[in-house]
Amino acid sequence: MDETLMQAVNEAVSKRKSLKIQYRTDLNEFLTVTAMIKKVEEKEGAPVLELVTGEEIRFDHLVKVGDVASNQFISRDFTCDC
Repeated sequence: MDETLMQAVNEAVSKRKSLKIQYRTDLNEFLTVTAMIKKVEEKEGAPVLELVTGEEIRFDHLVKVGDVASNQFISRDFTCDC
């Protein structure tokens, strides 16, 4: 598990602040929302974030929470060579 990303998630929950959350859907779509994380709970053996909107995001689908990126990506993944 990505401890740095989980720390960012837990910090966002405790501070109750909205932030940018980037994630992949089950269809491998890349989505970005700005929302507050209500809680993190275990479902089917994996952590799941529940946003205040009611939307649920599996932890392993997270790409970036605020300024903290998942360890599955490198910093070059977030730059544009336009």
